[in-house]
Amino acid sequence: MTKGLSTEVIDTIQASRKPVTNAIYAKIWKKFCTWCRDYPPSPENPNLSQILDFLQAGFSLGLKPSTLKVQISALSIYFDFPLADHRWIKRFIKGCSRIKPHIHNPVPSWDLSLVLNILTEPPFEPLDSANMKILTFKTIFLISITTARRLGEIQALSRREPFLRILDDQIILKLDPLFLPKVVSEFHRRQEIILPSFCANPKSEREKKWQTLDVRRCVLFYLEATKEWCKDSSLLVNFGGKNRGLKASKATLARWIKSTISLCYKTANTSLPGDIKAHSTRAMATSWAEKRGASLDQICRAATWSSSSTFAKHYRLDIASQEDLAFGRKILQAVVPPK
Repeated sequence: MTKGLSTEVIDTIQASRKPVTNAIYAKIWKKFCTWCRDYPPSPENPNLSQILDFLQAGFSLGLKPSTLKVQISALSIYFDFPLADHRWIKRFIKGCSRIKPHIHNPVPSWDLSLVLNILTEPPFEPLDSANMKILTFKTIFLISITTARRLGEIQALSRREPFLRILDDQIILKLDPLFLPKVVSEFHRRQEIILPSFCANPKSEREKKWQTLDVRRCVLFYLEATKEWCKDSSLLVNFGGKNRGLKASKATLARWIKSTISLCYKTANTSLPGDIKAHSTRAMATSWAEKRGASLDQICRAATWSSSSTFAKHYRLDIASQEDLAFGRKILQAVVPPK
């Protein structure tokens, strides 16, 4: 609905949302208009009953409550009315959530310790003899797992100053100022991303092995290896094909992360468990950080969540430590009768 606004004003208002969001909302509006052909009145003047019938039709076809909420947001924009605040809409969504509750699988889909251990061995080490594909795989995985950032944010990292600063014990990165994060705020746009060193001065064989997981060290190797043929200011670039040296897409970054996990399982001669998603590194990183003593405030700040409820509801995994396993193992030791 234009409400008599000029085209320029409408374009400016639409710029408040990401292009992909506008595209999704437009698709929902088109679907609603098509649906209204069989369920009058016209889409320009619907009543609440008609809107609820549209939502019910989608729910009956298997749409999740979260998807219905997106539809409500889209229709609210077109009708210029906060549908989500209406008591009937609230109760409808609550009913949908009770019928089809959100099920979060808290079990890790892959083993972080297995992957990290393989990353300390050939073909990932030594780095100076690893090929470009292997070096890229290790670099993107370590960045992803040590920062818990979204792929869009990792893609927006730059290799040029002042957005990259190399210090003795860390690398400090800033997002490209032209990049718009999922939440457009000063906090999200200005927050620094820290890549810390790990076992920088090893004193034992075990610490030397751990040092191979130093993300700062890995990124420095990567920057040196790509500087001669890199054609873009982006930190992560394509290593082969016609796009060699150009900025890697989010889809490419996701494929590299999944390929890294898959290769680690193959190297360990272990079958890959199910369908691995690149986004799973976000849950894995934050859950292990909590397990090792990171506060919820630290976790939310690193992952750019405004509330710890997002972590608790959607990302926290049940990671059993040796202490957690001790109780059950004590019981099973009953198989050995006391002397």
